[in-house]
Amino acid sequence: MTGVGMRVGAIVGGVIALVIGMVLATTVNSQAATTGSAANIGSFAGAQSINDLIPLVYIAAILLLGVGLFSIGGAGFVGMGPLG
Repeated sequence: MTGVGMRVGAIVGGVIALVIGMVLATTVNSQAATTGSAANIGSFAGAQSINDLIPLVYIAAILLLGVGLFSIGGAGFVGMGPLG
């Protein structure tokens, strides 16, 4: 694959990761809410608090992946970074 193709592929991969990740975010949010409403969520007091962090961590990971791919591809177009 050529240098330009790899750069465009990184940017397109970032778009795909963000779109699919944000579409699935509603499922993650609803599943975390369903699990959190269960009476027997865990055996220690902090289990509910940890369950509340799951959607936040998921969205942060998706944003990190998508924006990271954007930046790798964009930096490659200006001649810097790993694809430069």
